Amino acid sequence: MLGHWIPSSRNRFTGADFDFVASVLAPCEQRLHLEKLWIDQDAQREILDLKEVFRGLLDSPAAIRVSPHFYFYVLVRHSFMQADLSDADLADYVAGVMTRSISADPEDPLQDIARGFTHAADFLSIISSAKGRMRFHLQVAAGNQFLVLTGLYPGFLKARCEKRGGPDLEFYESFAQKAFRGAADNRQAPGNASRQLFGTLAEAMPVARLSLNRVAEEFVFLGD
Repeated sequence: MLGHWIPSSRNRFTGADFDFVASVLAPCEQRLHLEKLWIDQDAQREILDLKEVFRGLLDSPAAIRVSPHFYFYVLVRHSFMQADLSDADLADYVAGVMTRSISADPEDPLQDIARGFTHAADFLSIISSAKGRMRFHLQVAAGNQFLVLTGLYPGFLKARCEKRGGPDLEFYESFAQKAFRGAADNRQAPGNASRQLFGTLAEAMPVARLSLNRVAEEFVFLGD
């Protein structure tokens, strides 16, 4: 599992999430066996990789009771697997970022910094003067913010580009990519930071962004 300060989904699943999985996969007499598998991290990952779970999430009325962490993890994980992004930790992180973006923790100071920042210049103005670990956290916040915007709200960025002549979608994708690369290369990162994960996300950003665009278009209603 990822460090506690890093957006994650798999360590925040609820009892209702397991109940949903059991309703999809296990008749009553098999529920106990499934419970034993559920508490094993590798087994749980393999369970959630099953197409039956993904289809159930889309088609079953019981899915209305699952947590946002579970919902986004399954959607992101299966979308990423279809794009040959096989790292479950990558899907876990991205799903955590997606969930945090729609249910922000009011006590998270970095979330307060990112909220409302939709221009690269907003971040550049504060990152340029930041040092050490604060610079690292701001790089991560910038990457996360534009991962959300380019992944879930590409129409917003495209419309702004067309109406105001601002940077295009690919510019913001590149900005997020560079922010994650900066976090991966930052030697002042906290000891529990997965710099390798941020490096992987930087490399995967173009494919990840397109996968999230598909999630937003086909599975998630985010308003106009």
